[in-house]
This record gives sequence, C-alpha cells and structure tokens, in this order.
Amino acid sequence: YITAAVPPHFVSSPDALLWQLWHQGLELKDRSRIASFRSMTGTCTLPQEQGMRCRAGTNQARCEMMAGSPGLGSPNELPGWSTAVSPKKCSSPPRLMQRMSGADMAGGPERTVSLSNKGFLPRFCTCIPFLLLWGGLLLVVVCAMLSQSTFFILTAVLSIFTMSYSCDLSISSLIGAWRMRLATTQDWQAKVERMFKEQPEMEDVMHIVILPNYKEDEHHLLRSLDYIAASPMAKRSIRVVLAMEAREGPSGTEKAERLIKQTGHKFADIFATFHPPNLPGDLTGKSSNTQWAYKQMLNRYSKDLSQSDISRVLLSVGDADTLWHPQYFSALTYTALSMPLEQRCWSFFQSPMLLFRNLETAPAATRVTGYATLLFELAGLTNQFIAPAFCYSSYSLTLALANHPLVDGWDRDVIAEDHHMFCKCFFASIRDSISKTGTHRVPKTRVEPIYLPSTAFLVESDGYMASCYARFQQACRHSQGVAELSYTWLQYILLIRECGFFGLPRSAHFGSLAILYKMIAVHMVNQVEAFAVILATVFAAPSLLRWFMAGGFTTLASKVAAEGLAPALGQQNFGGLASWSIFSIFGTISPVLILMICTSYVVVGDLLEGKLHGRRSENAGAQEEIDVSRDVQGFVGKNMTSLQKLATFGRICFDYLAWAHCTLIFYGLLPVMISTTKLLRNGQRCEYIVAAKPKQI
Repeated sequence: YITAAVPPHFVSSPDALLWQLWHQGLELKDRSRIASFRSMTGTCTLPQEQGMRCRAGTNQARCEMMAGSPGLGSPNELPGWSTAVSPKKCSSPPRLMQRMSGADMAGGPERTVSLSNKGFLPRFCTCIPFLLLWGGLLLVVVCAMLSQSTFFILTAVLSIFTMSYSCDLSISSLIGAWRMRLATTQDWQAKVERMFKEQPEMEDVMHIVILPNYKEDEHHLLRSLDYIAASPMAKRSIRVVLAMEAREGPSGTEKAERLIKQTGHKFADIFATFHPPNLPGDLTGKSSNTQWAYKQMLNRYSKDLSQSDISRVLLSVGDADTLWHPQYFSALTYTALSMPLEQRCWSFFQSPMLLFRNLETAPAATRVTGYATLLFELAGLTNQFIAPAFCYSSYSLTLALANHPLVDGWDRDVIAEDHHMFCKCFFASIRDSISKTGTHRVPKTRVEPIYLPSTAFLVESDGYMASCYARFQQACRHSQGVAELSYTWLQYILLIRECGFFGLPRSAHFGSLAILYKMIAVHMVNQVEAFAVILATVFAAPSLLRWFMAGGFTTLASKVAAEGLAPALGQQNFGGLASWSIFSIFGTISPVLILMICTSYVVVGDLLEGKLHGRRSENAGAQEEIDVSRDVQGFVGKNMTSLQKLATFGRICFDYLAWAHCTLIFYGLLPVMISTTKLLRNGQRCEYIVAAKPKQI
C-alpha cells in the first residue's frame, strides 16, 4: 500500500519513505497502516511529531509540512518567521528541522488558495478574463454597428491608452538598456570578495540552480551548464539540479548521466531528479517539475541546510536554453547580501531576458515578439512606480521565501509558474504581516533587477511555416497565463473577505490593483485595441478613398505648406470622419514605433557587439572563457561597421513596420481569445507544449 504512493527508485529506506510521503504532500487515506509500518520497521518519529501538523479533510487525513523559518534549524531568527518545536533526533535519514509559528498554529487549517479548489468563487474568478476580453470585443462591435462616431471615440481612447503605455515601455526600457551597459562594466566578483573579507559570516552563501526540462536538446542544456560554470562561484557555492521528467524515459536518464559526467567537476554538486508522471494534483509543466525538484533538493541537502541561514541560500530557476551572464551569480550574491534581512527574504531577483540567440534565422513575426518581450520585461524592471515587475522565465529567490509556510515552494496545478510564484508570494507577504504582528503593513514582495542580461532562443522549428506555427503554439501556452488574472482576483477577494475592505491598508489595495491593472492592460486592453483598430481601418478606408480621389491629399499638402500641419489637419473632414479621431487612432503610431525601434536597436546592437557580455572578472581564477559567438547568431564581439549597423537597424525597422500588427493579432489577440475560452470551459487544465528550438546556431 505504501510503496504504491511513491515510485520505487525514490525509496531508499523505510524512514526515508515516510519522509518522502509527507514531504511531497501525498495524501494517505489510512494513517493506521503507516503507524503499523513504523512500529514494524523501527523508524523514528512520524512527520507530524517533527513540526508538522495533521489536518482533517472531508474523507481523509493529510499531514503537510509547515516549514518556514530562516534557518531550518539555524539559531538565527528572521523578521516574520518564528521558532517552533524542534524535531526529535533520528539517526537516519538526516532531517530538516521544521518550524511553525504560534500565529500559524492559531490560524487553524492552512488555506491553500487555488483556482482548482471547488466552490463558486474560484469558478467565478476563472470567468473574469473571458468576460473582460469578450465583453470588450462585443462593446467594440456594438458601437461600430450602432454609431460610428461613438465607435471612433472608443477606438481613439483605446489607442491613446495603448500608445501611452507603449511609450512608457520604450522610454523605461531605454533607461534599462543604459543600466545594463553600466552593470556589465563592473567586476561583481571583486565586490563579493571584498564583502566576504569585511563580513566573513557571509561566506556560507549557497546557490542552488534548478533547470526544469523535458525532451530538450542535450547540447542546449550543456551550454546552459557551461555558462553557469563560468561563474567564479561555481566550484565553491553553486549546486545544480537537473529537473528531468520521468516520462521522457530511459533517454532522459542517460542524457542526465552524460551531462553530470561532463560537468560534475565544475560545480560544488550536481544531480538529477525525475518528476513522476500523473501524480495527483499535478498539472504537467514547468511548475510541477520545479516543485518536485525543489522537494528532492531539500532532502538531499537537509544536513547542510539545517546548519545554514537559508536567507543566504539563493534558489535560481531557469529554462533549458537560458544562458546566464558569467557574473550573474556574483551580482546576485552581492545584491542580496547587501539588503536588509527582511527585504532579502521577501525579494525576487530577475535579470533582463534577451530572446535573441537565433535572431537571424527566426521568422520576422517571431522576432517582433522578441522585441516586445524585451520592452515589456526590461521596462518592468526599470519602472515599478505604478505596477510591479513580475518574475519571468529565469529568476532567483531565497530559500527563506520558498520555504515560508504560506508559500511552500511552487504550486503544482499551474502553467505560468513565474508570474504565479510572484503573485502567490505577494499575497503571502500581506497575510504574514497580519498573522505575525496583528497589524497591517506594506506588501513586502518585490522583484529586484540584476542588470546582467540572460539570453535565450526564440521559437524556431524546421522551415518557415513550421516555425510560425510553433510560435503560435507557444503564444497559446503563454496566454494560458491569463489564469493569473483570475488567481489575483481570487486572492484579493479572499483577502477582503478575511480582513474587510476597510480593514486592509491602502498599500495592500494599491499593490493588488496595480497587479490587476498590469495584467488587464497587457492581456485585455491591448487585444481589444488591436481589434478596434482593424475595424476602424475597415470603416475608414472607403471614406478616406473618396477623400483622396476628390483631391483631398493635394489640398492638404498645399495647406500644410502654407499654414502648418495642425491648422491644415483641422480643416479636413477626411470624407466625413472627424479629423481628431483619425489622428488619435493612427497619428500616435509613428512616434511610438520610432521609440520602440530605437530601443530595440540599442539593445540588439550592444548584444552583438559584446558590450553586454562584459569583462572577465579578475577573480575568475581557472574558469574557462565563454565563446559567445557559438551561442548568439551574428555576434561580432567588437564595434560594428557602419554597414553592419545600418543592416541591423534596417532589419528591425522592417520587422516592426511590416509585421507589428500581424504579430499582435496572430500571437496576441487570437491566443488570448482561445485561452480565455479554455479557462472558462476547463479551468486550469490544459496541455503543456514544449517550445521548438533550433538544433544549432
């Protein structure tokens, strides 16, 4: 009965089996059999006797680990974490000391907030994205049918908002590009070494890198490991977890063994985990795989972690094709350890993601999505005044945050694990403040930028059309992240229900609404505006054609020369259309596009010229130099010639001018329409499709 709950290759001893069952949160319907098993085998105390709490479910009992202190046995105390009952000693296997606060024990059963929960509220929240998107599209259609003037006013308002938002992205990302240049000129490892000399207690910092992957190219994984190994901290402080999927079969096991054999000498440690398929409550994807690897990591390093301050244990999660900057982990160490303790424990750390490794061979429409990702992510890191930045793709956090009782790692029933993890921790910080102090405080979760860029692939398959379709599939999968809008609504409503609307401070309301604003602006307003502009073009085309055939353009040109642009435009009716509506809808596109093109060119140019790779640390020791030309198409490594600069700028201009609106429709509007419909019908259940990547550069 017991061995059926855990795959045989994870069972090393009877006591280890018990630990696995509770540590993974697996449900046991007959606890008496476990007690009998313990008495027969002579295993030590059950998990609920080791700082774990038993909760009664509807038809079953479940014991779940309530870990969450700073040090998992460390005498150090962190703000917001409380000491709990120490576990009884047991010789084998090594145990993590679990902590549970008095406030948490007084709170009754743990509340797991999930859209997968049964009930009216989770179900209603899954309907919200559908209602917002399709309601907006329906409003546009109704206005177009009933009143063209109202329709053009609505479209103009949407266009002004979208272009203002895009302008903010362009300016903020341009500032971020300048900060990237500055960050890459610094020797972060030298800063870390000076810090260690001044504060020797900081030298126990530990990095654990989790690389979830499924059927990924072995060469891409090897290059990712090589870039991690290029860090001067690799041999001393970095431990790597290859988070494989057991459903990949023997080929996945053999691939992991080869990678460990080739790179094992470069790290403090490296090992592989194999996420079993079809576990209860698991949604196949990166999040459930990351959670499995995270739990296995806790077991493997339990002895080391029990003696450490886990606010100085930094977890990094990355994609299989992510190439971290060689000094990223040094910059992460310096940034994190320079923070006040509580701020560090509630922070995420994010590097700008540049999806430009295969910029030359990816289709033009796909390249536009790479530029858009650059603008959105880099601007989000640079300007967090109105809305916070979200984690994206590859990010870092402390073990103190991941192991907090209200977080407990990654949720296993979501797809967009990066955005979801941020939202989960954001609301956990509010609840933690309430439960620990009894007073309401400012939400503490924030994404701290590390301006050393990471590079990755754009989606690319065999052939042009196959690549375009593969990108459409990835866009549909990314759009499933619209479920995070529902999740944020669910968390916010539950928080109001628990504390009362006026019981929450303004900072909690502002932070929650800022997250909702950002998600609605990206997933809803942009798509509705794109649809409205298409309809506006269809409606305006006949009137504009009549105006042109009647000599309106010639008249306009002569008046512009004589009176200036603004007075001349004001005197034109463009075939019966209000001139201000035409200008509002189409006139703002040009200056915003120019800003976007310039920002994209600056970053792409810096990447190709090697300015973002930075200089080698003087303390790199024997770490081998990385040959970036093997990993980024078109890499020059020095100042480009005037002809090369012109060609790069021209390609970016062509991509934007020719493909921007098509990209917004086929990789934006249609995928979001599909995803909101699926979310309404199926909840979070969906198929996870691994993005296609080029076999070689």
